[in-house]
Amino acid sequence: MDTPYFAPVVVITPVYNGAEFLAETLDAVQEQTYPNLTHFVLDNASTDGTAQILSGRELGRVPLITRRNDVLLPIADNWNEAARLGVGIATYFRFLCADDTLPPDAIEKMVALAESDPAINVVACQRQTDAGVESLGWDPKRSVYDGREALRSCFLGVTGLAASHFLYRSGQRNGQFFDDSILHFDTDAGFRLLAEPGAKLGVVHQPLGFTREHDDTVTQREVNAKHTNFLDWYVLVQRYAGGVLSSEEMVNYMRAFRRHYFGRMLAWRFADRNALAYDWHIRELQARGAQPTLSDFGDALLDYGLRKIGMRTRWDHYPQG
Repeated sequence: MDTPYFAPVVVITPVYNGAEFLAETLDAVQEQTYPNLTHFVLDNASTDGTAQILSGRELGRVPLITRRNDVLLPIADNWNEAARLGVGIATYFRFLCADDTLPPDAIEKMVALAESDPAINVVACQRQTDAGVESLGWDPKRSVYDGREALRSCFLGVTGLAASHFLYRSGQRNGQFFDDSILHFDTDAGFRLLAEPGAKLGVVHQPLGFTREHDDTVTQREVNAKHTNFLDWYVLVQRYAGGVLSSEEMVNYMRAFRRHYFGRMLAWRFADRNALAYDWHIRELQARGAQPTLSDFGDALLDYGLRKIGMRTRWDHYPQG
């Protein structure tokens, strides 16, 4: 996977059995108005027509470089392998899932914002889905935020980020770019960079990424089935919230979130009959030394009762479901 040259901007697409939508993703990169762009695609040992779709496309306007894993890797490992194609050899890099697209001016606008301030190490944008454009809550009159300010806003539920459509400033990143211990490893990467001293977030107030919703996405197969976003948010709060919330805010935040989290676990197990999700969370929390006790579950049930009679407010931040 050696890439012995410099590319100003790299779009990186990890793909596994993505033949259904991959051609559209490739075309979206070829149509970008930004002139100095390279597209890397890492095929994770696909068994469908992915290789055939990639074949013969190397001579497009945007150089296409493809690699293929000899064996199937777990999703985070594959994304880390893909990241090595761009981190360090480009000024900026952006991931684009093999079933997603972006409008022709997406890279041009995101790079332009990044170039406006050397402290910006993450550029975010609005995201379009099959349901329309998401409202992420950022002030439309403002495009640059201190990283810690942006993180605080996200934890307090004021704003949100579509991590799958970040543009990253490359810099010198050593080791694995993504943490393979959580499924929302792209959000973790963005939060980690924003937590760096002096880091800034750039926000383009336009939908510069389209996320396709279909039955074979990771969101459908893992997040929605097991509600993995609850555990991932627990991890993200532990890692980053303490640096942007006061001690009192952190205590109150974690208390409220734990009640919400453990109450949802009970609902998955007994109301939804989803023992798979409940058991998975018990195992994962136990592995982190955070397994809920009977007292924790009792507190969550009491919280539910107090909310029903209006004596306590409900958790209205991310995550829900």
